[in-house]
Amino acid sequence: MKKRRVLFLAGLVISLLVLAGCGFDLESVEPAEEPSEESTEESVSGPAEEINLYDVDGGGTNYAFTCDGEEFRAQHTWENWRIFDSYKITNEKKMTVICQALIDTYPVHGKDMESYRTADDMVYEWQQHNLAYTYLPEDNPWRESAMNVDFDPEDQGRSFEEIYEDRTGREFDLEEKIKEELEEGHLMEKLEEYLNGD
Repeated sequence: MKKRRVLFLAGLVISLLVLAGCGFDLESVEPAEEPSEESTEESVSGPAEEINLYDVDGGGTNYAFTCDGEEFRAQHTWENWRIFDSYKITNEKKMTVICQALIDTYPVHGKDMESYRTADDMVYEWQQHNLAYTYLPEDNPWRESAMNVDFDPEDQGRSFEEIYEDRTGREFDLEEKIKEELEEGHLMEKLEEYLNGD
């Protein structure tokens, strides 16, 4: 039993390392075509219809969509989309459909302010938020921020470690964090939650 638990823990840690170490090469991002002025709810088809994305009040700011029978809120501001309670959505395919619907409605520039964000790089950022939400202790103030993903140009392609260092001013040391979590007994629980999408 103990050997099985150690093997399971090793697999979870490797999964965490893979998730945390993946990144996007911003130099390979090609500029997209300038979006037309006609980017409105009425001109959207495809992913937006799949998730029933709609403008709640007609102002082009407050949106709602459905995922797994639950309604979620999204907010568009200049060069930014925010999804409230995004931590509840962990399925990558569903994340991709949602991100594509958002940028089909209102594209967001990339970090270089010439290219535009893609659904794939937005999903990566979303996964970093979910990882932070799952990993951080409940009393950590940054955890509350991680529960709502915001897609702005500045965070494009940034890893969990980079965001952690930016927010805390400290270098992220995975070995130290794993040791702390093992001592507190929460690592297994948090990794299982993340991988099971709970």
